[in-house]
Amino acid sequence: MITAGVDGTRRGWVYALVEERKVLEIGLMERFSFLGFPVLVDIPIGLPETGERVCDRLARKILSRRAGCVFTVPVREAVYQKTYEDALMINRKKQGKGFSVQFWNIVEKVREVDLFLRENPSLVSVIKESHPELCFLRLSGRLLASKHTEEGIKQRIDVLRRFLTLDVKELKKTEERLKVALHDLLDALVLALSGQFSLETIPENPPNDRYGLPMSIKIPKIINGRWNFLSTVSPSRFPSVLLQSLVGY
Repeated sequence: MITAGVDGTRRGWVYALVEERKVLEIGLMERFSFLGFPVLVDIPIGLPETGERVCDRLARKILSRRAGCVFTVPVREAVYQKTYEDALMINRKKQGKGFSVQFWNIVEKVREVDLFLRENPSLVSVIKESHPELCFLRLSGRLLASKHTEEGIKQRIDVLRRFLTLDVKELKKTEERLKVALHDLLDALVLALSGQFSLETIPENPPNDRYGLPMSIKIPKIINGRWNFLSTVSPSRFPSVLLQSLVGY
């Protein structure tokens, strides 16, 4: 079965397609769109009206000393403000705290995915939020060094090569061709790879936001101490009936 991973970059959205151990394609989309396969995307899906999302709090707990990798996701009204200052004011009223300027720097992408899913509700079942750091943790069994360091990049490549046939030279050529950071390519790849597994939902029974979008994060599941791969028997472009039957989706 083919699965996709999508990660936001300054130039748009980098995506990867994976089937079993093969990396089929890595590319760049100017705007977020559905690639025709189950997608894990590194962007908040489902925005609270008040308070903090439970999935973010649990993700920070899992990542322990790397908890800072998980943004505080502000309330919906704050996300749609015109200025960071106005958004902070709204969020302090409705969530009881502010949020980072780093989140504000990606707010256009949060809105893009939010509007896309509200306009395409049938795709909510196949486009899911995930987090690369949680996926790397689950697949490696340990916290990795920062992706902004040489050691962190090496560790991530080593993890991916346990599961994928990965040509590092070709990966670096792709980095140059797409003009995106290597860590963004690795994030897209681990998301696509994670889709090859049954997925655990954090929290187990997530609430939906006012538009019916689940406020949850998906990560690879381990069952009885073993990885649980999805069945690889599927057509290259599958109908909605099959989409609904996928384990973990």
